[in-house]
Amino acid sequence: MTEPLNTSSLEFCQDFKIFLDTSFFSELRDYKINYQKLNSDIIDLPSSNINIFRKTITLSKNSFDSEKIIPGSLLNFNTIEEFKQLDKVKYIKECALNERTRFNFFNVISFADLKKYNLVYWINIPVLKIKGLEFDIYFTDESGINVPEEYYISNFIYTIHNSVFINSSLMEHTKGKVVVPNLIKTYLIHQILIQSACAEYSLYFVDKKSVIKCGKVSAKYNNNKIDVPPFCYEDVAVSGWEKNNENRLIPKFINFSKLLDPIELNKQNVNLNLQLMKWRIKPDLKLEKIASQKVLILGAGTLGCYVSRCLLGWGIYDITFVDHGTVSNSNPVRQSLFGYDDVGKPKAKTASESLKKIYPLCNSQYVDLKIPMVGHIDTIDKTTFTILQREIKKSDVVFILMDSREARWLPTLISKAENKIVINAAIGFDSYVVMKHGNLDNDTRHGCYYCSDIVAPLDSLSNKTLDQMCTVTRPGCAMLASSTAVELLISYIQEGDLSYNQVRSNLNQFTSVTNVIESYKHCSACSNSVVDAYKTEGWSFVSKALSDPKFLEDVCGLTQEHLEAQKILENMEDMFI
Repeated sequence: MTEPLNTSSLEFCQDFKIFLDTSFFSELRDYKINYQKLNSDIIDLPSSNINIFRKTITLSKNSFDSEKIIPGSLLNFNTIEEFKQLDKVKYIKECALNERTRFNFFNVISFADLKKYNLVYWINIPVLKIKGLEFDIYFTDESGINVPEEYYISNFIYTIHNSVFINSSLMEHTKGKVVVPNLIKTYLIHQILIQSACAEYSLYFVDKKSVIKCGKVSAKYNNNKIDVPPFCYEDVAVSGWEKNNENRLIPKFINFSKLLDPIELNKQNVNLNLQLMKWRIKPDLKLEKIASQKVLILGAGTLGCYVSRCLLGWGIYDITFVDHGTVSNSNPVRQSLFGYDDVGKPKAKTASESLKKIYPLCNSQYVDLKIPMVGHIDTIDKTTFTILQREIKKSDVVFILMDSREARWLPTLISKAENKIVINAAIGFDSYVVMKHGNLDNDTRHGCYYCSDIVAPLDSLSNKTLDQMCTVTRPGCAMLASSTAVELLISYIQEGDLSYNQVRSNLNQFTSVTNVIESYKHCSACSNSVVDAYKTEGWSFVSKALSDPKFLEDVCGLTQEHLEAQKILENMEDMFI
């Protein structure tokens, strides 16, 4: 068979360059942390960002979920050692010949150091070679060729059967030679090997929406036309690893930390440890539910400072402080949100500002408020009560961390009536107790801080010596109590109702026990009679209860309990007379 007179040699070149956008690393990081985790399977990595005229392809965040416009793949390793140990020659050949990846325009291998924001990567654009195999092309006068709709997705290259539609800008036609991208050569070689035959292939060069040239391609081996290929896949040689910026055949390295927004960088790093928990240790960890909690911290002292820091560690950033005190000289060494320069400043405001300095994206608020206390007439104020009520209603979780017992009563009552999650923590010299209060809808009917009391809260601050008024405790006690309080909250959010609701620890013997404190029907803070009176009468009931502990005992039924107990004692005395 004689060759057409206008036959030219079909040659191939690789002049496309692939670039990584900064968003690519951010998306790879998110994909690795939240989806891929320890898996290191090859994933599809198409690109939709191609510049035909500049011959560039950009990989960005869209490469992970865009259509397969420019097909590619990514193999991301878990360790740098795995990256180094990969047989690069063997791998590129596997990419070029594997049924899944053989028509990929490019393949990427990488190791992403998620903590340091380093990316080591190497891109290959496979070039298939069979010694002695060449191609010729001649142009025909075919007309009326319909361009497939699929071609217009990328305006790049589209293959179907033995036909290839290619953007005319990708062709260079000089006398006796036609040059097209290497991807065409890869396609032709695969078609020959798959079909075990050397057919005539059609190349349609498209400008806008029309075919402007039609070329017919034929193969020859050692300068001879062939119908059946005398070679197989084992004869295929593959090259195509990109050189780095210094023109060396080694991987590339990028540090993205300087290219990303510092605030966003901080946000991603803060959450890294939490996200890594889901890889292996706790795959079902409910991080989104935990992070969504709005927390109210009553008391910005030693416990409040440590609790807020621990909450940040768990990804809870919506925190409001309530306190009326000021930072004293003795506070900074024990209260982690204050420094020497903060002495004399309002605690709630300073704690909130310090939290924002630690983590700028934290939504930290404050309310300077003196909480009304039972037995303290000077604290009874309706406006203060209304503000406290408002803040509790806005919150999902309330931490009650004040120094005195009577200061905890009103927040306990309001929180119970509003069905909030309440975590209560209190410390002694060498011991502490942490407790989760029961909710209205809690079937187990767990109790509260006051359910073990047989009297209403009283004034515990008046007529006290200095060592009784200050929190005299081993310095490490508050840290342990605070972390236990936060972890108790996290366990509840994660697991739901717990079998226990109190943790008691003693530093003298380094022991901890969990207890179940059941709801007491005559509790001065959470009993049905008290909660119902609060819901019905509101401030009228609260003001009476704050003014007169005896009134509170009458409402909750403790007065009657005392009378019945007294009768029992009298009867017992009569028995021994």
